Order: sequence, then structure tokens, then C-alpha cells
Amino acid sequence: MALNTDLAVESFRGLSDASRISGVVSEEYYDSDAAATVSRTEIISGEAAEKLGKPKGVYITIECDKPLSEYAGDMVTQQRVVLISECISEVCAASDETLVLGLGNRDITPDALGPLIAERIFATRHIKRCASEFFGLGMAQVSAVSAGVMAKTGIESQEIASSLCKTVSPAQVIVCDALACAEPSHMGRTIQLCSTGISPGSGVENARAELSERFLGVPTAAIGIPTVSRLMSDDTRFDSLMVTPRQIDKLIKAGAELISTAINSFLHPELTADEINSILW
Repeated sequence: MALNTDLAVESFRGLSDASRISGVVSEEYYDSDAAATVSRTEIISGEAAEKLGKPKGVYITIECDKPLSEYAGDMVTQQRVVLISECISEVCAASDETLVLGLGNRDITPDALGPLIAERIFATRHIKRCASEFFGLGMAQVSAVSAGVMAKTGIESQEIASSLCKTVSPAQVIVCDALACAEPSHMGRTIQLCSTGISPGSGVENARAELSERFLGVPTAAIGIPTVSRLMSDDTRFDSLMVTPRQIDKLIKAGAELISTAINSFLHPELTADEINSILW
């Protein structure tokens, strides 16, 4: 049965010699403050990219000790925000003009991660344009959009993103989306970041048009959490059955808050999370 996954770490682990392929640099370490293991892989050469089936770029996986739906304590949560923000800086440029794009269906809980993240991003482009006197030091020029799904809009997410890039002219794009994994233990406790963009739905055999620098014309990073996994069974009746964690509603809420806070911290480094939240809420 084919491996259905959006996680680069699962694709790499499926190849026993991945770490020994020329043109691949890998490292792994444990962050005790964040209670998470961080795996970083950079594909440098085109030959390595071809062998691994992934574009050249940086892939970072954060595997938390416990599911994100379980309360880990205020200090651990704060350290995870710091860790994710630092990882974002490895896949994104320190830019003043950023478009954050949330992908997925807001009405289907396992697919609602992207839209919920987009709702929690501190958007400032309008402030700089319309009330520049309130645009303070440490604020980046940020736009945030939830692209919806083609079944509702009739428009590919790539087409929406491409049009926005032409209109807004961001220096970079950060795409946020729910992911699929092959290993159920990764559901709800793993965060993936990469500098290569994303092909929405590819992990569930429903791939949509790619969102990447090649198509959008600007550097495009992606961040997400696996929320579904394909049921691996010899019974052909279950070939297309996907499973999701029992506490998926808590997972989506906690994951969206964690990732949006980390993105806000990365984009607005002079503002604290409390200051940003006081503006948003």
C-alpha cells in the first residue's frame, strides 16, 4: 500500500540511506524546555532532491512529547512558541512584507487549521497604508487571508494566492495547512515547516495546484500539523478511510493558537504575545 504523507521526515525515514545521500545535511536534537524533538534536513543538490522526491530546501519537524491537545504548562507552551518562531526564521526571510495564507475548509474540523491560523494573524498592511502614524517600530507589513477550498469558491488556492501576490506584492508567503501523515503517532503532536511551499491535499490523494516560489514568484514557506492518517489495512473496503484524533477539536484550537502566536512573534519581534493578543481580541 502506498505511503500517504505530507511529512518529509516520514518520506526520508522510508529510505534507509537518506542520511548518507550526498547533498543532504541532517541533524536532530531535543529541546527539553519545549519538550520536543527537532529534526532538520536540508536538501542541497538536485540529485538528492530527485532521490528523495522532495524539492531542494529546508525541512524542519518538531515532534512534541505529548499531543498538542493536552495542556503542557504555560512555560512549555511559551518555549514552544519561541522554538517554532526560531524554526520559522530558518525557512523564511526576515522580511517586512509578508502574506500569510490559510488553506482548508473552516467547516470541517480536521481541515480547519489554516483558516483558524489566518484569523489569529496580526495583519498590519492596512495600518501602514491608512493610519501610518499608528504603524509602530517592530511591526511588519502583514496581510492574512483564508483562501477557502475550491469546492466552495470554484477557484484553486494557487490562483487566489497568485492574484494576491500580484495585488499585494509581498516579499514572501507563509502557507498554513492541515497535513496528512502515515504514522498515526505523528497526528496532533508534530509540526512541520519547510521552505519549499506545499501541494495542498497531496497527502490524501487529492493534490491541488502547488503553492511555491516557482508559481507565486516569491519565496514561499509552509507550516502545518498532521490531523489525519490513512487507515492501513489489507481489507480493500478501507483503502480510502482516513482517521483523525478523538480530541480533534481541541487539537485544532491549540495548534492554531500555537502556530499563529509563533508567526506573529516572528513577524513582529518587538511586540509581546500579550500586546498582540490585546489588539486582536
